Amino acid sequence: MASFLVGFLLPSLLLAAALINWSVISFVDLIAFLLVHYIAPEIGYRFQRRHWLLWPIFIFSFAVFLAQLVYLLIWAAVGQDWDTAETGWMRLLGFMILNSWRNPTVMYFLALQLLTSLVALADIYSSRFGFARWRDTWWSPFSGIFEHLGSHLRVASCLLLPAVQLAVGICNPSWVSLPFFIGSCAGLVDWSLTSNVSGLFRWWRVLYIYAGCNIVLLYLYQLPINFSDMIRWIASFIGVFRISVETEGPDICSGLFLVSFYIMVCLFAFCLGLHHR
Repeated sequence: MASFLVGFLLPSLLLAAALINWSVISFVDLIAFLLVHYIAPEIGYRFQRRHWLLWPIFIFSFAVFLAQLVYLLIWAAVGQDWDTAETGWMRLLGFMILNSWRNPTVMYFLALQLLTSLVALADIYSSRFGFARWRDTWWSPFSGIFEHLGSHLRVASCLLLPAVQLAVGICNPSWVSLPFFIGSCAGLVDWSLTSNVSGLFRWWRVLYIYAGCNIVLLYLYQLPINFSDMIRWIASFIGVFRISVETEGPDICSGLFLVSFYIMVCLFAFCLGLHHR
């Protein structure tokens, strides 16, 4: 139960909440997503000390849910008299209004925040009162299925990790993606000289942290802020881009492969942890 909640469901909800709206609140969700993946191989999914991360996630997500709900009620009462400057700051923070029922993004945002808080609370409850009572419920058949699929997913991640790393390095040739390309070339050379497949995973710890920093930097550049010409020039020079309807396919693939690489390295590190136990 806990491995499914913290290992798959909670990070998926946090990532969805981070991508649904570029804002400060969603940036906090992104940081939580990165931390959940980062600490999982180190402390294990069943370790009690993960509460130091789950409790803040629960409190923050539930507080954002309530704050967004109150903001919607105030906006519905005030209507068009709402100050545009104030709404600009609110938009940067991440508070949204209901523009159309055909595309109710704010409703999806509310649902994601509520589900995130409930999943975090469920894992806290399950780890505090033990996992035995979950085994005797309707969840037990699904638990075995998800654990079986998770083991195959971790093996697939280990096999595909070198290819994903190379894709990050070549999809968007730039200074920020150069370390991934150099790491892939060094791994291939090591493999060809030593015939040891472990050479393909050389520098994975450094690239793991570097990928997380890249994700944070790329997300910060998506915030609805009017950056100066100097910042935009530096971002363009090093290879950081803004995602919009005009963004080219290689840039989108580069971002997707970057996030995939971070997740797959986490699964690879988890496999190493199981191997060394």
